[in-house]
Amino acid sequence: MKTIDNKVIQNAWNEWSDNYFNKSDRKTEIEFIKSSPNKVFPTKVWERMTAIYPSFKGVKVLVPSSGDNKAVYAFHVLGAKVTSCDISEKQIENAKMIADEQNWNINFQIIDSMDLSRIEDRSYDLVYTSNGVHVWISDLTMMYSGFYRILRNNGHYIFFDTHPFIRPFNDNTNELKIERPYGRILKEDSIPHYYWRVQDIVNFLIESGFSISSMDELFAEKDILGAKWWDISEWDEKADININPYAALPQWISLCLTKRV
Repeated sequence: MKTIDNKVIQNAWNEWSDNYFNKSDRKTEIEFIKSSPNKVFPTKVWERMTAIYPSFKGVKVLVPSSGDNKAVYAFHVLGAKVTSCDISEKQIENAKMIADEQNWNINFQIIDSMDLSRIEDRSYDLVYTSNGVHVWISDLTMMYSGFYRILRNNGHYIFFDTHPFIRPFNDNTNELKIERPYGRILKEDSIPHYYWRVQDIVNFLIESGFSISSMDELFAEKDILGAKWWDISEWDEKADININPYAALPQWISLCLTKRV
């Protein structure tokens, strides 16, 4: 079942990729990343990372399920040695095309985040995943265990993603309604989406061997590239809890994990 689901997801992203990479002004985004790479990350995530790595120069970073690769590009600009992995051949192809245009030396690999067997043990300092990864993962233990294995001792896994608490709600600007139970598999057009609970994430991380260094619940930020909550023209209205009660809920969750010796 897991293999079938992964193939469905892989095929879907291969089909969506060209449109996904062309839906915004990539040239403007790349220039923004080159000038302000920190703005790819939520402010608190950036603070957590830079407390551990005051400089990313020479730090070996793996970005699994790299998607739009904005985090990959940002880490490269910051001086890290970056590997970008994604299950979709087309996503990797499109991401590599942009990197090649910039003459960026980034390692691109077609690899499923739940099967990192091709990557050597203890070969990375940092694993980072960004918003939108967990919903595609059918086996968190498999993914987290792979992250743990490839990290060096005292290495870190840092992520931010959609907060599970907001999954049951709609985002109507006039009222807050429950649309689905908390924690369930949602299928849209036969493509599975996995709406993990906070307890699932935390327990599977612990089972995989990680120690939790910090956890943050984050509200959406207006100027974070690649993590816009709504269209920027609607921001003031959408972010006002007196108009939109949905804005009172934390939008993202972030954890910093450590591989203890």
